[in-house]
Amino acid sequence: MCYRRGAIELEKNAISEATRRAIVDELCAGDAFWPGRLREDEFLARMFDLTSMPSRDYRFRNAGGDIRQHRNDWHDWDDDWVFYDERFNILRSPDDVFLQFLVETVHPVVRPNTDVALRLVSMYNQHLAADGWQLVEVSRISGRPVFAASKAGARSVVFEEPTGWQKVDRQLQEIRARLDAAKTEEDFQTIGLLCREVLISAAQAVFDPARHPTLDGVRASDTDAKRMLEAIIEVELRGGANEEARTQARAAVRLAVALQHDRSADFRSAALTAEAASSVVNLLAVLSGRRRGSI
Repeated sequence: MCYRRGAIELEKNAISEATRRAIVDELCAGDAFWPGRLREDEFLARMFDLTSMPSRDYRFRNAGGDIRQHRNDWHDWDDDWVFYDERFNILRSPDDVFLQFLVETVHPVVRPNTDVALRLVSMYNQHLAADGWQLVEVSRISGRPVFAASKAGARSVVFEEPTGWQKVDRQLQEIRARLDAAKTEEDFQTIGLLCREVLISAAQAVFDPARHPTLDGVRASDTDAKRMLEAIIEVELRGGANEEARTQARAAVRLAVALQHDRSADFRSAALTAEAASSVVNLLAVLSGRRRGSI
């Protein structure tokens, strides 16, 4: 069976049912309940829109209502109900859904005890290794590790948490959603425009004309991401050793601008542009002191 994500076809699940059941069996048999310190409806709402999912109980309008009734109030469903509920389909869901479920069980908001979280990650990784996946630490919240899924031996996503620049975070979320749903050339061109806008917003958040003189002496307008980015990186990453970082920022802007006018834009070019824009945003977040966790 294949799943479609935007314009790209995803391969059959790499994580086998045997691996999933082994993880679920250990999770259910242990003393670390899957939703951690959250109520079960609160935990699932981090991944699913419970208000748009059907209720299994005719007395309630949606999944959120029947979960609260049967688990919080009556507690008449088994503790492992979520793994066998067809609405969530955890055992047979696409790999990204299953992996995100595991990631959420060890998130600091869900699992504040770091020792317990690390123990769960170790157990998950022992089983996931057979299928070429692992959970890796990508950042920290208040000193506690945040994990993300990564193919074994592959580059992992460095940052998953918001930057704290609300406009930038909203724009990045919009880019991810548009890329996920894009099908036409016009859709992919729009992603280029959004990438350019997020770079402008991030540059505006960091750029200080007094601290960051432009390289050519021309005053940077409020929408001149290229000049602002070049000035920021020239000051904050001085020296020839950082030339790659300066090149990366310039290339990201050029990619985003070029994609807007590319009548043959496709998923690959849009995804590359989104990746480049996201990496520059994270670079700016590091330079501005907003990223202080371990990389």
